[in-house]
Amino acid sequence: MRAMQRVSLALGVALLLSAAAYAGDRPHEGKITNVDSVAKAITVQGEKGDSWTLNLSETTKMKNKLTFEELQPGDSVHFDFIEKDGQKWVTELRRTHRAKS
Repeated sequence: MRAMQRVSLALGVALLLSAAAYAGDRPHEGKITNVDSVAKAITVQGEKGDSWTLNLSETTKMKNKLTFEELQPGDSVHFDFIEKDGQKWVTELRRTHRAKS
């Protein structure tokens, strides 16, 4: 019986760890609050008050033929990123709602 409990506990821990890893990998959403065209970076505010400063590069996949120059504060975006050298780099970006002009 103890062996079954250990296996159940191990499976439970593995499930929790995989769920946490999935949550960290899933795309993020928010509204752009700042666009820095010199640094080619944007600041995005999430729904829960979290904020990200995100760098874009030539490898960033811009969805729906979007260009960096089209981004503006107030746009809603959906994005994936990786962390490298202490900075967040966008791997994929999609504008979900355009800010009112």
